[in-house]
Amino acid sequence: MLSARKKSARKKTGKPEKLQTRLFRYILLPSALVLACLTVLFCVYSSRLLIQREQDTLQTLSDSIKNQVENKLNGLDNVSSNINYYNRKHPFLTGQMNTDLNTTRGRLIINYLQIANGLDYKADQINLYGLSGSAIEMGKITKNYSFTADEVPWMDEVLDLKGKKMIGTPYQTTRYSTGNTDADWYLSLFRATLDSQNQTIGVTETIGTCKHIFQSILNYQNTADNPAQICIFDSSGTLIYPYQTDSSESQRYGSYYSVVKNRKENSGSLTDPQTGIHGRYAVSVSQYSGWTYLILQPNAVILQPVYQMLRLILAAALPLLLTSVLVSLLLSRNLARPVEHLKHVVQRMQLDTLGQERITDYIVPYQELDDLYQQFQIMSDSLHQSLQELETAKKLELNSRVLALQSQMNPHFYYNTLACISILAENGETEEVAAMCQKLSSIMRYITNPEESEVTLEKEFRYLEEYMYCMKVRYQDSLRFRISLRAAMREIRIPKLSIQPLVENAVKYGTGNLPPWSISVDSFMDENQWYVTVTDSGRGFDKTVLQQLRQRLADVDAHPERSWQN
Repeated sequence: MLSARKKSARKKTGKPEKLQTRLFRYILLPSALVLACLTVLFCVYSSRLLIQREQDTLQTLSDSIKNQVENKLNGLDNVSSNINYYNRKHPFLTGQMNTDLNTTRGRLIINYLQIANGLDYKADQINLYGLSGSAIEMGKITKNYSFTADEVPWMDEVLDLKGKKMIGTPYQTTRYSTGNTDADWYLSLFRATLDSQNQTIGVTETIGTCKHIFQSILNYQNTADNPAQICIFDSSGTLIYPYQTDSSESQRYGSYYSVVKNRKENSGSLTDPQTGIHGRYAVSVSQYSGWTYLILQPNAVILQPVYQMLRLILAAALPLLLTSVLVSLLLSRNLARPVEHLKHVVQRMQLDTLGQERITDYIVPYQELDDLYQQFQIMSDSLHQSLQELETAKKLELNSRVLALQSQMNPHFYYNTLACISILAENGETEEVAAMCQKLSSIMRYITNPEESEVTLEKEFRYLEEYMYCMKVRYQDSLRFRISLRAAMREIRIPKLSIQPLVENAVKYGTGNLPPWSISVDSFMDENQWYVTVTDSGRGFDKTVLQQLRQRLADVDAHPERSWQN
């Protein structure tokens, strides 16, 4: 019962653990566990603190950028409001949209526009559009020109606002560029132009460069070490900033807006829908422009100080950990070395070396191991003696089986051979008689020699040739045979008469049909084994007999210890 319980426990627990491994783990585990816990606590606490601080920073940055950009927009708005105010007090625009700017009246209009723009030039360009298709431009370009409805698709929408502002989206144009300069990006603010009777007489467009309007963002991104991603969207979700983007980037930024637009909180965590990068965000919505200011910062940037400190901790802890590993290794090896030594002694023990190594000559520091060594030596000596007795019994059994095999040789072979000799003698074929007698004598000498229980394949095949010679004389042209032995297999030793019974059966069962008959004995080798095959031209085995034979061979392969008993 106790033995059964031990076996059951072994099956449940699997392979036993090494003593040195367990000692090493128990010594090293406490220090490694303490270090890991402290590191994890530090990372968690620092990460939460940094994320909270970064969240506050992002919110402050979002509000600050919103205020600075809105201030630029407010400047454009004030210019258009001032133009309306001056025109109400001094109707310098009513009916004057087609006035030649080179005239006195035209220069007066330009002066009023410059006064409305202020000394700090809040607008880089001011365009006045009349309802009849005439327009005045002042700023980077100052001139009169005519326009068509296709050139001002926003006109009807602005007029419907009845004097309220409308902020456009960034666009790129070379219209206001001078010389060979490239196209620049601009943003327009539109407002219907009113007279003293609040009647709409046209539209005022105040234009600012995107570099000027978003100057605060550009300065931040150029000076910050790890600048956050800044996105600005209008009330319909159209991307305002960054304005220099392709369609794929605009779609990516639009996915940010889709994520945060329905959230009630102004800050929190955000995962990039396309890249899967985790980060934090802060949102500020302007009541003045209707724009949404979104600031994003990846967690990898926020937690960079934690990562740096973690690397420092690991660098400092590595020598300590290596020292702990070394001490643990030395202690565990010192305790496990005697057991390991005994394992190597057992591994060196082979059946042919049992009893040669005296393990009791080794000095061990522990009494328990010394007792174990003594018992192992007794077991080794006992096994050595038992092995010798077994080998002796095997040799005797082999000799007995060889003698039994020799005595079981088919006597018909001798009768038939002697009958052939008699016929040859009657026919006067003296040379054939002499050859047959010589072959039969050699066969009898080979079979009856008690001193050879094992022979080489070369000698066994020579015997087969003599045997088949006798069969050939008996069956004449009705029997053809071929015997082939590879040179590399000549010195392989086998029990005597191992192949002869196969050839004898081939002659017996291979001649049961009409002649001619053929028998072949071949040999070949592969990387692991060598083979001898006997092939005849008979009808072959019955399926039932062949199945029984294969089953018998499979049993012998599975239980080689039973081969001598069957």
